[in-house]
Formats: sequence, structure tokens, C-alpha cells
Amino acid sequence: MADKTAEAVINGSNPTAQELFELINTYEVTMLSVLDKNNRTILELDVNYFDSYNTAFEFGQLNTDTKCIIDQSEILSTESRWIEEEDMIHIKCCLPDDKKLNLVIFRVSNGQKHTESGDYYEISLYELNELLQKTSGDKPEYRCSMVKIKNNFGLNMRMIYPKKISVCMEDNDTNGELSIEDDVKFLKIAVTDDSCNQFYQKYSESSAEIVIMPYSEPFMEIRMFFEKNG
Repeated sequence: MADKTAEAVINGSNPTAQELFELINTYEVTMLSVLDKNNRTILELDVNYFDSYNTAFEFGQLNTDTKCIIDQSEILSTESRWIEEEDMIHIKCCLPDDKKLNLVIFRVSNGQKHTESGDYYEISLYELNELLQKTSGDKPEYRCSMVKIKNNFGLNMRMIYPKKISVCMEDNDTNGELSIEDDVKFLKIAVTDDSCNQFYQKYSESSAEIVIMPYSEPFMEIRMFFEKNG
């Protein structure tokens, strides 16, 4: 099911610029491009977050310093259209000097971010480490049943009952290295507290799920599923 603003576009309405730009926060990936008056590309960037300030709009990649900032006054007009055969929304903004800002949102029907759901809540690196520590020892409270690692550009890795998941912590519990391995595959990646990373948890009485968007990998998602022992 598409987002409400996306549904408005699909039905022929033209929401405000702010509402259209907020779609970037709902969907996994949006392609941003800025064109000059001759339709030559000045900038092309995949983005997955949007924010607005008093006088500026900010488009960027989560967990990195990569961003594009445009003054709100430079957005002279905005129009949007639904391209059904490609399952995408095209947003076109006119800028001064006949420049254009284009945003293309892919997989409108099923590309929404799962962590937008109210079932997930954000946790810290320290809380993540606490849960992982409960998977080791003589009587572990949890067992990891599966890890899924993917990005929006073709990576798709799965580990069933990985033999080890841990975070090597340093710098007062704000930095560390996440290690995940089974008999064949392994992943080691830097993790930093929530100013740079995103950690989410969904919890029930018998299970837990962790979602990590790691630093410097703006389009990667690590999803870990845990079963409660006993």
C-alpha cells in the first residue's frame, strides 16, 4: 500500500512541496538530480532523508555527511506525476536561472521503510550490546535465528543461526565494531552511537528483532531475528 501523499499523486492531486519532499523519509531510495537550463546534469545523488529548516531544504544520505541544501525561496514551482509502468513518482521543481530539481521515488507500491512502523523503537548502541550479550554464556537468554544483510543496489546476504554476533566496544560505549559470522560468511562493520547510526528494536515476549543502518553505509540494512530460550 502506498503512502497517503503518494496516493494523492497517484489520484492526480498535487501536494505541497514539503509534503512531496517528505516522501523521501518514507521510501527506501530516491534519486535526486539538479539540471542546468540546457538539461545537463549538475548533480546526481541517491538520497534517503529530507529535513527542512527556517529557510532551507536539506536532502541527504543517512549516517553520512553527504547532502544537498537548497534555499526554500529557490523552489519556484513544484509538480508531481505517477509513472505507473515503472512504479515511481517523478517530482519536478523549477529553480532560478531555468535550473530544475528532479526527484524520482522508486517502488512506490512496496518500497516503504519498515522502521516507519510504530512497532519499532529506537535504541542505543549500549542497548544493542546488552541484547547481544544475552546470546552468549552458559545459559543464553536469546538465540539468533537469522541475520539478513542487504542494500538497495543488489547485496542480499542471509545467515541462518549464525555462530557469533558481538560488538567490540570502545570509547565509553559510543564506538565499536559489529561482527557477525557463520561457518562460511562474515561481516565486520564499524558502529557508532545514534548520532551516526540508527538502531531499532521490535520486541515480544518470545522474540526480538533488531534493525541497524550502519555508519557510512546509507543504503544498507542489517536485520537480526532472535528467539527467546526456555
